[in-house]
Amino acid sequence: MLGLDLEQTLRPLKPAGDRRAHRSYGVTLTGDMAKYSWNIQGDALDVAVGNRVEFTIRNMSMMSHPMHLHGHKFQVVGVNSRAISGAVRDTVLLPTMSYVTIAFDADNPGHWPFHCHHLYHMASGMMTYVAYQA
Repeated sequence: MLGLDLEQTLRPLKPAGDRRAHRSYGVTLTGDMAKYSWNIQGDALDVAVGNRVEFTIRNMSMMSHPMHLHGHKFQVVGVNSRAISGAVRDTVLLPTMSYVTIAFDADNPGHWPFHCHHLYHMASGMMTYVAYQA
């Protein structure tokens, strides 16, 4: 079984820092295995250069999802209800009925995909974008 036990033991070689988040977002992963349809629900992920950004990603589907953010590295700072100083990465696995919080510095302007790394999930709707404000 895939779980978050290992995720909670990992530590960064170089922590992302402990700045307070300027923006926090909630993102919910949903899906229907019978219809094989997948989605990301939540507000538009608009960020500004220099901000520290946090996403709390909730997986309310019955499949695990490796969530990937292009153009940035993030630190896992929470697993379910527990704050951690976790690994720095660009992809994190969310098992069913779990949530993680990630934090990153908005330091790479652009329009960056945030999606499930299962390509069929991404293609059927489990994809959104992090967009920098002009």
